[in-house]
Amino acid sequence: MPTVALSVPAIARVHRPRPRTTARGRAPTRVARASAAGAPDEASAGAAASSSESDALRKCAIAFVDRHVSSGDRVGIGAGPMVSLVLAEIHDRLADSRLDDVQAVPTGTLTAKEAAVAGVPVTSLENVPAVDVCVLQADEAVTYRSEKSPGIAAIVGREQRPVQPDLILTRKVIRKSVKVVLLVSALGDPVPLGGSVPVAIVGGQSEWEECAEELDDIFLGDADVWRRGAEVEANPRGGKAPYLSADGVHTIVDLRFNDPLNDGERWDDGFQLFGSAATPYQIAAEVETVDGVLAHGIVTQADSVMWPDASDASGVGEFVVANKGLSR
Repeated sequence: MPTVALSVPAIARVHRPRPRTTARGRAPTRVARASAAGAPDEASAGAAASSSESDALRKCAIAFVDRHVSSGDRVGIGAGPMVSLVLAEIHDRLADSRLDDVQAVPTGTLTAKEAAVAGVPVTSLENVPAVDVCVLQADEAVTYRSEKSPGIAAIVGREQRPVQPDLILTRKVIRKSVKVVLLVSALGDPVPLGGSVPVAIVGGQSEWEECAEELDDIFLGDADVWRRGAEVEANPRGGKAPYLSADGVHTIVDLRFNDPLNDGERWDDGFQLFGSAATPYQIAAEVETVDGVLAHGIVTQADSVMWPDASDASGVGEFVVANKGLSR
């Protein structure tokens, strides 16, 4: 896979063979991946399967509102089809007075528009002292079910269309939230979190190059650094129209944790750092040491994760971090 081409002298990437190791610390038990736009994975899936999946996602949205939203709440909202169903349910309950005085706190322009279209009142983060609950649809999530150190780690912000995610505002909403709940369309087999991680960095020409080069040096041999552009997969510099926020403050790069010796597939052990398997907590901590990094898509502060679960009597599974706040 090509590497990021910077204006400073290029440093050749050497993908060294390394022993496959298991990350130190907590082992993940289950990982979830959100299907694109909540649609069936196969174009040939029948109408019955599609209807069944839609019903399952709606049950999850209803369960979230039942369990986590009360009258007077300010609800942080991310993007995604499951969050859209949450907004529709909140609207219905406001309309028939089952809920009163609930406002949405969006994490970006797209979510603000979706809330307005759904008929849910919108307020800005600056106008609230705290966000009662923030709901985000994760691209994938993993649960750690150790009794001594339970937790949830997830990735958000991989979707680039119809608009790029506002990772900076999302991070601000998370920090101001009393509770964070993740929604995923399915919870699957136990594999480590891995793949691509979006990172918002400074947007100036020389500044972004310097920041990208530092990230490139840290993850040499473990991940490639690609800038986002108008055309997905354009090239490592974002193609002819690299993404820059409307205010010119930031751009977005993706850390692609892919194995070049395995047709570019994600590493078997998930995230890699210095040639060994790493936890999402380690990757987040390393990324945050880089000057110019403004936000990233790794979420480790969630209080619970919910997903459609046919094996549960309610049709919805939920893992709650009962002892949040313990040392991890």
